[in-house]
Amino acid sequence: MRPRTPDFADLVGPEVPPAERERLRAAHDLLVRAGPPPELSPELEQIPWPEEALAPLGLIRSKPHRGRPWLLIASAAAALVLVGFLIGQLGGSKNTSFDVARTIKMHGTAEARGAAAVVDVGRPKSDGNWPMLISVTSLPPARNDSYYEMWLSKNGKPVFLCGSFNTRNGADTELNLSAAYPLKRNSFDGWIVTRHVDGVPDQNAPVVLTTA
Repeated sequence: MRPRTPDFADLVGPEVPPAERERLRAAHDLLVRAGPPPELSPELEQIPWPEEALAPLGLIRSKPHRGRPWLLIASAAAALVLVGFLIGQLGGSKNTSFDVARTIKMHGTAEARGAAAVVDVGRPKSDGNWPMLISVTSLPPARNDSYYEMWLSKNGKPVFLCGSFNTRNGADTELNLSAAYPLKRNSFDGWIVTRHVDGVPDQNAPVVLTTA
């Protein structure tokens, strides 16, 4: 029986954004239609594929036949190429969803020592919104129904709100935000992340990350 090619849903989870998911599905369909590679040379046929390499692909080693076992090897190779391609696409898609115009690095304050963040800022789109990809590390979760807010700041105080988020224990956080504020030089001079506290004005909220 011909080995089963991994289903797209087995390779790409539901957490992938719709646009990226469609791009990967198109690549998946092209590889499936291409089929297995041509018959391997006699030298490559003799390579003993380990069971642990075949198992993740849903393949099993067939009983020896008098004929050449190139179909199993070729199918396994095609599946491995497909898996590697899709994983590479997912791993390398971090900065390809938009054209990065500027990268901002942030560091923790006394409120969150050791925390850091990197903000990739995209160029404004036709609708006037400019996207951001934010990677946050070592920032503890905000407790008691609180959360964090990303701001453009001036003189260390929040000016324009870019969005809100939270984190998980022991896990880095990556999120996409979008804002429509004009990035004029005199309108702000930095970036900060504050921890929202009920009853505390935004101007006085604790600052946990800053570019200052």
